[in-house]
Amino acid sequence: MSATDEVLAQLSPALRKSVNLGSDVEYFRQPLPSPTLTRALNGGLPYGRQSLIWGAKSAAKSSLCLQIVAMAQAEGKTAAWIDAEQSFDYNWAESLGVKTNELIYSEAKTTNDMANAGTSLMDAGIDVLVVDSISALLPAIYFEKDSTELKNLENTKQIGADSKDMGSAVKMLNFANKKTLLILISQQRNQISAMYTQLQPTGGQATKFYSSVIIKLFSSESQKQAIEKKLQVGDKLINEIVGRRILWDVQFSKTSPPFQKGEYDFYFRGDNIGVDTVGDLADLAVTLGIIEKGGSWYTAGEERYQGRDRLIDGLRADSELFAKIQAGVINV
Repeated sequence: MSATDEVLAQLSPALRKSVNLGSDVEYFRQPLPSPTLTRALNGGLPYGRQSLIWGAKSAAKSSLCLQIVAMAQAEGKTAAWIDAEQSFDYNWAESLGVKTNELIYSEAKTTNDMANAGTSLMDAGIDVLVVDSISALLPAIYFEKDSTELKNLENTKQIGADSKDMGSAVKMLNFANKKTLLILISQQRNQISAMYTQLQPTGGQATKFYSSVIIKLFSSESQKQAIEKKLQVGDKLINEIVGRRILWDVQFSKTSPPFQKGEYDFYFRGDNIGVDTVGDLADLAVTLGIIEKGGSWYTAGEERYQGRDRLIDGLRADSELFAKIQAGVINV
């Protein structure tokens, strides 16, 4: 018997049930629609932990999470969506691949609503839970005591009320979370100090402290980030903005190397709505040397393409080649 076994043998039966060896602790990861971001996260977002995705408007944070839900559902997992912004659109969700008839949906207007719904869903064994967004939740200070009636605005000025309530809520969620992939979405806010103004997610320090992964998404509204393509309108071809370039930054991670950055294309019009998985895979394969690039020509296996657009079109059309490139990226 090893020294470790001797220690374990002296524990009470009740305590022994809650004690494991470090080698017995495991968690699973959920891939994302961006192969580059998935690789940066060592395979995806971890189950049984909280992840925070935050950033500016127009960065497609909710849409990324909807695609994560769709991918989880495709693997047979259950998913729930807590809507604090009252912005859920089932048509848009279905266009991103979500099975809305299998998605559990709940509205929450207060931090307490979110915490109660979240802990109940996790106790029931939900696999994926998304809160969209914690920035829209009202703390208890906004309400009359033991009532859902809102106070007058001048009676709600309490410094740190949002952070205090959210701090308690994330503690409750963390306590209840045994196997769920919990994703909190947050808008960005200006944190003003005596020296400078800094962009931060909402929810206070507790939200960041309990997050195993923190990802910031960004896309400016400038024309430089816009993706234009020619679309057929009647008998004419016209240039239309069909998407945006999204920049991502893994600001913190307990389960993968932090401080990694990248970008992917996101389409809101056309035939390939959402994160351009094929285009992102092509860019990653070029970076890793799986697809060779010489000038404007790309060589993928035995196929050659002139220009990035033709390479991506070729991978979309050839599922066997796509699978081969995907396997090559995973094995590197």
